[in-house]
Amino acid sequence: MSPKKLWALDYAALALCGVGLVSGARLLSGCSLPPWQIGAPLNGRPSIPPSEARLTPREARETANRERAFGHAVLELGALSSLAAAERLGEGERARLGDLLGARAESFRAMGRAAPWSRDLETLARLDPARGQKLIGERAGAAAAAGDAWKAIGARGEAQAAFDRAALLGGVDRSWRPEPLPPVPPPPTTLPGDVEGWVLAGPALSARLLPLAAALPAVLDDLPRALRWVEILLDEDPSSPDVLELVAFVFGRAGRLGGTERMLMELTFHSPDRAAGLARGAAVWERLGRPREACAQWIRAARWRDDVADPNWRKAISCTRQDPGAGDWREIRAYVLGRARPEEREALAAALDAS
Repeated sequence: MSPKKLWALDYAALALCGVGLVSGARLLSGCSLPPWQIGAPLNGRPSIPPSEARLTPREARETANRERAFGHAVLELGALSSLAAAERLGEGERARLGDLLGARAESFRAMGRAAPWSRDLETLARLDPARGQKLIGERAGAAAAAGDAWKAIGARGEAQAAFDRAALLGGVDRSWRPEPLPPVPPPPTTLPGDVEGWVLAGPALSARLLPLAAALPAVLDDLPRALRWVEILLDEDPSSPDVLELVAFVFGRAGRLGGTERMLMELTFHSPDRAAGLARGAAVWERLGRPREACAQWIRAARWRDDVADPNWRKAISCTRQDPGAGDWREIRAYVLGRARPEEREALAAALDAS
């Protein structure tokens, strides 16, 4: 078996450890944790939440009314969804939830996230079948787009379910075109006075928070607030690499390193280019000041693509030079040069040695 396949299997085993699906003594030994981490949550969330995870119908209704008065559409949508799960929606609440789901679906479409776009449209159709019938063309298009997105990451079951849904809806009408989306306003150049109110004002938290955090990272300095936000992000769309990257970073800053590792594993899975996903994870570890974890991730990224021209090899060699405990840079260098064509080796060696 080639080294690339062995490394792929090694990373696959690591991924299986993270979700608890590994069996067999050899793999289980690789999933062992030090005693002080046994029983620690691997998803970054506390084992015992500070309050009940699910609101009672009365609490959900009070929360929905309060957050609507505050203009916090994100939180209002969450509370109304809780009422819907309990089958306690009034007619006015049902219509309001439908409006919010439709608006959030449009936000997901604008962000190019087909899976949650399709999910919200189907939820809306179940809440209001008459409205769902009017949206049948858009629902079919969203389902087909979701199928393409799942197929791109190798999630065959999810892809097939989405394509089947599109077929049941009559297939994609090639003459149908969605309404053009309005231009997305740029994030503020300074933090808004009421940051909480600003990021919660739209139906999708990630539509505002992600560009704001990219432009002004200080918005995440309030860790308790950031941790509340990432819970909402994961509920909204746990399949977005952008969301998973931000959540991994926030968990790391909070000292929830197992959660960071889990989120980066999910990020890699949900990235069509797995090597690029691994490299994004390495950059997160670097931002967290965890050079050894970053180095291990750079090595995985380079191994996954296994291309001698991949700049990730230079990253891997550079970080192992700085931290010999992370790996042997000489072995990495020799491996890369050994895979290069003879006429490429001199220039490649110079590039690797300059890293």
